[in-house]
Amino acid sequence: MSDPTATRQARIRQRSAERREQQKQELRRTILQAATRLFEEQGYEGFSLRQVAEAIGYSPTAIYLYFADKDDLLFAVCRQGFAEFTEALQQAYRSTPDPLERVGALGRAYLEFGLSRPLHYQMMFMQRSEWALRASAAAGEAEGSTSYHILLQAVSEAMKAGKIRMGDPLETTNLVWSGMHGIVSLALSMKGVVPRWDNPADVRRLAGQFMEMLARGLSP
Repeated sequence: MSDPTATRQARIRQRSAERREQQKQELRRTILQAATRLFEEQGYEGFSLRQVAEAIGYSPTAIYLYFADKDDLLFAVCRQGFAEFTEALQQAYRSTPDPLERVGALGRAYLEFGLSRPLHYQMMFMQRSEWALRASAAAGEAEGSTSYHILLQAVSEAMKAGKIRMGDPLETTNLVWSGMHGIVSLALSMKGVVPRWDNPADVRRLAGQFMEMLARGLSP
């Protein structure tokens, strides 16, 4: 026969442990929210753990309980960015049943993410591009669920449907990706240097022209 007192104490200990874990997760979310906001305001160079600590009303020591250093915290910020980027591409993929239009929709989604989240994009794909592989590994993503494989699937389906000429799907996917990455990178880093890169409308028009030329070049 079980001891009612011991059982009650065990329940109390369990609830106490669950409450502490919940508080830990809430503080981690608070840190990430503050870090994201400060990163979007300050960029990589101006970002510091001390600023995050001040923003949430804790000492920097509290942040080190969750993140090893500045880069570890910023990786967590960018990991959320990778998740949002992949979701944007998934939505674009689902937006149309036409294989060729689907590739174009993915290109537009890629562009819009870069224009709307410039600091995230620069950190994710220009300054710390190795984080893309780390984010995929950390999320345990299966093949086919990453942003790259979404585009690869769309390109492969367009080839099978006869919308673009048959070839190496990886090579064609790399061509599309490198073109959009080049456009976004120039738009973010060459403002005031290269003509017509200051206005998002101009960038969108140039990206559209690129996708049209690419479609003509890849036509069967």
